[in-house]
Amino acid sequence: MKKKWLLSGSAIGISGAIMLATGLTAFAGTSGYEDYKAALKNTAQNLESVTVQADAVLKDNGTLLSQAQSNLKASLKNEAVSGTLKINGKVGSQNISLYRQPEGLVWKSDASDIYYVKQDKAEKNDQEAGKVTKDAAWLSSQEETVIDALIGNLKNEFTSTSESDGSKKISLQLESAQIPAVVQALAPVAFKHLAYQSEWNRPGDSGTAAEGSDPEELFQQGLLNAKDIALTDGVQIQSISLNAVVNPANEIQSQQFDITFTGQDAQGVAHTLTASLDVQLSAFNGTTPDSIDLSGKQVQQLKDDHEGRHHE
Repeated sequence: MKKKWLLSGSAIGISGAIMLATGLTAFAGTSGYEDYKAALKNTAQNLESVTVQADAVLKDNGTLLSQAQSNLKASLKNEAVSGTLKINGKVGSQNISLYRQPEGLVWKSDASDIYYVKQDKAEKNDQEAGKVTKDAAWLSSQEETVIDALIGNLKNEFTSTSESDGSKKISLQLESAQIPAVVQALAPVAFKHLAYQSEWNRPGDSGTAAEGSDPEELFQQGLLNAKDIALTDGVQIQSISLNAVVNPANEIQSQQFDITFTGQDAQGVAHTLTASLDVQLSAFNGTTPDSIDLSGKQVQQLKDDHEGRHHE
């Protein structure tokens, strides 16, 4: 497991990816920006293992659409992960046990006795061929410059408060009028992309039943039904909120991210969609993921994305 995998799919990265997608991970010349930037970089670059607890909630007009809770142990050094994902949505509930170990990515739904295993063939072939590459810089100076230009005066909206124990509280609160037009323009594009991805990845199109699908598909099908949030007109970011706690070691200890969209669906019905993410990080560089012994278990091997459909 590469650091980029952890950053894009776990605690730091879930929030960080959202911020990058909206152009709000820029860091300019104020203490709030600089403090957040330093903490993110320090956490990302020095992280070898971590325990992650995350809670994601999606609401439409105040009504709960879906919720996902995760408890993960990750070791970048050993390229191992273990944990559970609990997903509650309109289509039902999913409890998934997840492992990443030498056999590949292993997962099991509580609705089945089958352990599904998927090996990343491309990555395995690279490793066998000795093509081990180093992770690129998490955020290059060129990327920082571009994002800085997008943000402009929003750099002044970040606040940083130092606590007596050496920790810091960092906050960003934005209303629609404060969000740059270029960032607002990304909102309808994101919803169009979501609708497109939903059509492209409909269950059954690839011959894959939902019960035995990829963990990402289980997550998407259980947590997020694009039809429930299909905003097509007047899509706008109404508000953005970020609250982070940086521990005395300058590591991201927790952060909560909230974003609210408004718009109308194809029938002209108005919606206010609120997505919230609450993340807690602990046991920095002291976490050991669990493993699963597949001996005697009912195992089904799946082909990876590079090979097309899985086989029985």
